[in-house]
Amino acid sequence: MVRSVNREVASMAEQAKKTWENPIAKEHVVGAGIGIVATAIFCFGYPGWFMSRSAAEDHRKAEIDKVRAEYCLASYLSSGVTAAEATEVKRKGTGEQAEIFVKTGHAPNEDAGRACGRALDQLTTQAQLDDAIKKAVTAAAARDAKIAAGKEGDTKNN
Repeated sequence: MVRSVNREVASMAEQAKKTWENPIAKEHVVGAGIGIVATAIFCFGYPGWFMSRSAAEDHRKAEIDKVRAEYCLASYLSSGVTAAEATEVKRKGTGEQAEIFVKTGHAPNEDAGRACGRALDQLTTQAQLDDAIKKAVTAAAARDAKIAAGKEGDTKNN
C-alpha cells in the first residue's frame, strides 16, 4: 500500500513539472474573431439597412399620397361641387370615396382616392369645407388665367 501511495505521489510530481499546454490554438482564435465580425455585420448592419430602406420607402409613399391628396381634393372642390355634395361624399366609407374620386377623374388610382378621402374627412366643420371650396375655386381660376396668358403669349408674332 505504501508503494502505491509513493507511485501516485511520484506521478503527481512529474505532472507538476510539465508545463501547461493551452488547448486553444491560434486557428481557433482567428476563427472566433472572423465569426464575431461576420455576426456583427450581418446581425447589426443588414437588418438595420433593410429596415431603414423600407422605412424610407414608406415615408416616400406617404409623401406622394399626401401630394396626390392635395391635388385630388383641390380638383374635386374646384369642379363645381357644393358643400352639401361634399358633405354627402364625406359620409361614405373610404373605399366608396376612393371609387367616386377615381370615377370622376380626380384621382388616378384607388390609393390616391383613399388619400383624397382622408383629406376630405379632415375638413370637419361646414365653415372649413366652404373655405376650402372657395380657395380651390380661386386657385383653379388663377391657374386657368396663367395658362390662358401663356397660350396667348405663344401665339403672338415677333
